[in-house]
This record gives sequence, C-alpha cells and structure tokens, in this order.
Amino acid sequence: MVRIFNIKENDNVVSCAYTPEDSNLEGYVEVDKKTHEIKEVKYSEYEYGKKMYVSHVREKISEILNSKKAFPNEITAVWY
Repeated sequence: MVRIFNIKENDNVVSCAYTPEDSNLEGYVEVDKKTHEIKEVKYSEYEYGKKMYVSHVREKISEILNSKKAFPNEITAVWY
C-alpha cells in the first residue's frame, strides 16, 4: 500500500508526495502527463533501496490521467 498526497498538476507534470505502508518517511515523484514516465523522483527512506513503491505511484497517476478525471487531494494504491 502507498499513500499519495499533495498532488499538484500543471501543463506538463503531475507531482506528488508519497508514503509507503504505515511509514511517515515521504518520497516525491513527478510524472510527465504526456508519456506517463517518471521525470523526477526522491525515494522514501522506508524503501531501503527496493524502490518498488514509486512504480505503484506512477501506475496510479497514469490511471487517473487516462480516466481524464480530476485528481483527488489524496489517494491510496493497494495491490496484493
């Protein structure tokens, strides 16, 4: 599970903060709105080099971009 919040959108980029699992150690991601690729990332220290949470953040941002819906203030990505 990853909590995605402080979502900001401009003409080219969606940026957000994220916290993995029950951690309060934030990371930061910027996703290109056209390509849905990650442009910038600051990994959460919770990840210990695994870096798996960022892919779930990108996937959730991409899902909302494809839906053409407005971004909520906060979302959670869950997988199993």
